[in-house]
Amino acid sequence: MFDITNNNESLNKKSNNLEIFLSKVNRVFKTEDDFLELDKDNDYVSVYNDNSDISDKDTKYYGAIDFKTNDTFSSDKLYHAFPFDKNNITFPLVGETVLILNLNAQYFWLPYSLTIYPNFREDYKTSELLNKSELVDTNTSSKSSDYKKQKETGISTSNAGAQKEKKTEYTIKEGIKFLKPNDGDTILTGRVGNTIRFSEFHLTEDGKTSSPSIFIRNRQNSELDSKPIGTLVDEDINKDGTSIYITSNKVKVPFTETIKKTKVGFKEYPNSKDLTGDQLFINSDRIVLSAKAKEFIIFGKGNTGVITDGNYSIDAEKEIYIHNKKNVTIHSEGANQIFLNSENGKIYLGKNNGEGAAGAAVQKMVLGGELVKIMGELIDEITKQIYATPVGPTALGPTNVAAFKAIKGKLNTLLSAKNYLSKS
Repeated sequence: MFDITNNNESLNKKSNNLEIFLSKVNRVFKTEDDFLELDKDNDYVSVYNDNSDISDKDTKYYGAIDFKTNDTFSSDKLYHAFPFDKNNITFPLVGETVLILNLNAQYFWLPYSLTIYPNFREDYKTSELLNKSELVDTNTSSKSSDYKKQKETGISTSNAGAQKEKKTEYTIKEGIKFLKPNDGDTILTGRVGNTIRFSEFHLTEDGKTSSPSIFIRNRQNSELDSKPIGTLVDEDINKDGTSIYITSNKVKVPFTETIKKTKVGFKEYPNSKDLTGDQLFINSDRIVLSAKAKEFIIFGKGNTGVITDGNYSIDAEKEIYIHNKKNVTIHSEGANQIFLNSENGKIYLGKNNGEGAAGAAVQKMVLGGELVKIMGELIDEITKQIYATPVGPTALGPTNVAAFKAIKGKLNTLLSAKNYLSKS
């Protein structure tokens, strides 16, 4: 059990001036159970105000760490430091190097990144000091020298993932690389290939025109994992996990579509010349956009297209309304079908008001099969006609019976070969 009681107070007596030094993280306070009890003598605000068993935990210690000073690595004596900016924290890992500030008798920590890995921040000099203590397994005693070799050659000489601390175990992901910066870039780097780059010149066509842009990447392209340690890499919107690019001016996004569907209605896009300027690109394996309470609206000043290798469907609880000022084309390629199904409702082609009988603006459609049948029966009756004369009824029907029969033979030409209408 490490003794942290009054250690900060005794350490503060050494100097009242600002003191800065490196140390290793021994413990990180990141859960309610990690927070020390509320100091009743100080006006700290707790986020818990009920009578539960965690109401005495104090979020003052959110993100705090236990650490040792350079001259106490071999002892059990620990001190605690608070994050310098609690609203902007990359939570450290046990065993990582941090910068300790003794400021006005209060200890704070800041991240310190003299490292070849984006996901484990370790200073090899501090590592040497830590290796002399009992915090690290004996199997990792050569870690410091191995670190130097990796730093010089860019190639790992041992399994860095085998590193162990007594209170945690973290596998260093050697395949993750730092991003290659451009002049003036601001880069936020996570531990596992998730990055945000604020840039003025990244991906610009001429490399010099100011083009403020933001590049968000949520997983490094796996093809880069095998590159030597220390290799600097760029984002790849086509091969990274999920990418969000917000671009402007001369930035040209090298986006490549993955669909196999031949574009017919929207075949002119994407065009190389259209991939610059103020744009938003989102590229991922799956995209879900949800408006959970209010409207979901898409405005397209120019053409708007949906191109997919799969099904495209619209399910609406209420009406679907399509309005335009030019033609509407529904094209089903090959031998596929087009269905307009209203179940128990009506289907109107053209206008939808003024419905009536003969002479009305909107009238009922005719069923082709029924029309052919009735017209055939009518022709049969015509050919059987008997006319009354002064000398009696005629023995035969009209003399042009053959013509009527020829017309009957053509009735099926009234029927469409591919278009059908339901009876009800």
